[in-house]
Order: sequence, then C-alpha cells, then structure tokens
Amino acid sequence: MSRTRLLRTASFRLAAIYLALFAASALALGAFVYLSIRHEILADFDERIVEETDALRSAFAEGGRERLAQMLEARGASGGAFAYGLQSPDGRLIAGDLRAPAGGAADGWMEAREADSDEPPEAKPEIVRALATRLGDGSTLVVGDEQRRSEEILKGVMSAFGWAVAATVALGTAGGLWLSAQFLGRIDSMRRTAQRLMAGDWSRRIPLTRTDDDLTALARTFNRLFDRIEKLLLANKQVTADIAHDLRKPLASTLRQLEAARSVDAPPEAARAAVRAAIAEIEGVLETFNALLRIGEVEAGARRAAFRPLDLAEVAREVVEAFQPAAEVEGKAIIARLEASLPMPGDKELLVQMIANLVDNAVSHTPSGTSIEVSGEQTSQGVSLSIADDGPGVAPQDLKNIFQRFYRADMARKSPGTGLGLSLVAAIAELHGLQCSASDNRPGLRVMLTSAEENE
Repeated sequence: MSRTRLLRTASFRLAAIYLALFAASALALGAFVYLSIRHEILADFDERIVEETDALRSAFAEGGRERLAQMLEARGASGGAFAYGLQSPDGRLIAGDLRAPAGGAADGWMEAREADSDEPPEAKPEIVRALATRLGDGSTLVVGDEQRRSEEILKGVMSAFGWAVAATVALGTAGGLWLSAQFLGRIDSMRRTAQRLMAGDWSRRIPLTRTDDDLTALARTFNRLFDRIEKLLLANKQVTADIAHDLRKPLASTLRQLEAARSVDAPPEAARAAVRAAIAEIEGVLETFNALLRIGEVEAGARRAAFRPLDLAEVAREVVEAFQPAAEVEGKAIIARLEASLPMPGDKELLVQMIANLVDNAVSHTPSGTSIEVSGEQTSQGVSLSIADDGPGVAPQDLKNIFQRFYRADMARKSPGTGLGLSLVAAIAELHGLQCSASDNRPGLRVMLTSAEENE
C-alpha cells in the first residue's frame, strides 16, 4: 500500500483537518497560558522589588543616609537576590553597584546596570529591572533584580508546551496514517468484490468486520443489494427458460392449426375452427406477455409514486363483496373477518389486484362447498392479511414454489391459466413491504401477507 494512497484518503484528510484545528486551538490556549503566567511572574517579580524598597525606605527614615548605605553594603556583600545602588543628589554613587541611567527619571521603573561595567545595556545578557526612589535628602535609592530567573521559568514553560504540541502532531499524523491504512484495506476489499461480481462471480460478497461501524453497515447494504441482483438475474434466466418452454407448445399448436386451415382440401368450417383456435392460442400468449410486463413494472417500483395512506381491510372488504355473488353461484362461501383497521401506504389498484388474485385462486381451485375466509389483524410490525380455504390444498413440496413464475401445481394444470397470478401477488406484496407465504391450513391452503421487518 503506497504512502501516496494513504495521504490521499478521505480518512487521512479528515484526520489532518482535525489535527490542524486541535493544534491551532492548542497554540491559542498556549499563548493565553504563557501570557497569563508571564503576567503573574512579572507582577510577583515587581512586588518583591517594591517590598524590598519599602523596607529600605523605612531604614532611611530611622537612621538616615549613613545607616542606609551600611545596610546596602552589608546586603550586597551577603550575595542576596537583589542588587542595590545609592546615589547622592549630584549623581555620585555612595553605596551598592547599581546606577540609574543618566538623564533618566528620578523615580520609577527602569533598566539599570552595574556601576563598574562599561558595556552598553543592550549588550549585557543579564538585564536588571530596577525601581528608583527619591529619598527625603535628595539622594536616589535603586533596587533591582535580574530578569533572567523569570525568563528561564517562561522558557521552561514554552519548551514543555512546544514538546507537547510536537508530540500531539506526531501522534496525530501516525494515527491518521493508521486510520487511512484501515480505511483503504476495507475499501480495497469492496473494490475486489465488485470486480469479481463484474467478472460474473455472483457468489462473492463483501467481508464484514466485527466493528459495527458505518463501513460495515454500508457493506451489509451492498451485500443485500448483490443478493437482490443475483436473485433477479437467476429469475430472469429462469423466466427466459420458462417462456421458451411454455410458449413453444401454444405457438406450435397455432402453427399446425394455421397450416391445416390453409390446406386446399380443408373444408371451410374446419378452416374457420382452426383460425378461431389459433386466435385463442395467440390471445393466451398475449395474456402471458401482458402478465410478465405487469410483474416487471411492479418489480421495478414504477408504481411507488402512486402510494397513498389507505386501509388494507377496507380494500379487502371491497374485493370480497365483488367475489361473493360468483362464489355463491358455485356453492362456495367467502367470509370476511376484517373488523380491525389495517392502515398502510400503498397503491389501491395494485392491492385490489393482489387480493383479487388470491381470492380468485381460492375460488377457482376448490370444489363446491368450500369456505374461504379473508381475515386481518394489526401486529407489532404492522399489518397481517390472511386468505384461507378448507379445500384440497397444495402438496407440501409445492408450497414453497407456488409464487414462482409459470409454476403450476399438479392439480392446477387441469384448469386454464398462465401460472403468473401468484407471481404477480408476490411482486405487489414486495413492492408494499409485505412478506408473502403459503402454508397448510389443514385442510386447505392459507396465504399470509405480513409486514416485513425492516433491516438497517
């Protein structure tokens, strides 16, 4: 994995942005801390000089210039922290080593230098900050201290802060590179899977990690998408084969009938009968193609824009009322148990067709005396609708296949139909977020339409 790719990843760029913001914030905080500490150190520095000056002024008030000079010499000889100077009114140095600069103010803060130094003040590494005070006899008292100690403390603070910022930048850069490597590894895994899928290996899926993060959720979503695409591709292959198989017989029959009709020896009545039969076969083929187009339209989700809030129980009641007269003529009863409201969004026309296909299937493939029950209830996941009968039912091996296109159970092959009615039911149910399942009603068949649990 090249370093250039690591630096170009979105994760590294985000890490760099966050690191830059953090570093800027740390520098601003460091500047504030530095200024605060510097202010406190310098204030304490000046306060100590003021206290020492006040003590010496008190000594001058008690013993005069001579006693003050003796104290300054004694304190200077002891090597204390302060430096002192006492100048006469004419500028002559009486005691100590500090001399106020010529022409300077008689009172106040200043930068002083030792009396025996001929170097300019700016050339000396040790700067003495001093406080000059005019005494009662006209002499000047100078008390100072080297600023080197305060500057060393501030330099130590800045050095520690600089190392901390440098360590933060180094760790942040290393962390950004590590995150980029992890990110690139997972992206490369997705890319390799996509390449294998494009090459035709539809068994490949993106590996999932134990960390349930955004990339894992994205990989899981893509895997479900690949499952769906694989299912559609397999269904398309199966439909192609089924169409070729199911349409070969009616087209071949139509061809034979038309060939017989054009025979010069065929009587007119036989020719007309052959044409009528051929027309019926062609109408059946067109019906099959129309059903396939209808299923394709539903599966493509083209009708989702027509979804509106509705009551599935009310839709089912309308279908039951439409089928009851025809069912009674055949000696069958359709019972509606739809007291509870079943609110959901959907396309009413498609839902009517879905329920009508199920009820018509139950009416068409059951004997006289059969009872058909349409019931519904609300569940924790949404709604549930059941169409059940007590007829002969479906063989257990056929239950999982009856929603496939062109699939017809053994008993249903004797009745007319395309084998696409329940496939359309499954497509409409999936479009509306319903799960379609068939089970043994003991006796009879039960088809359940339940709200499918949403996956994240």
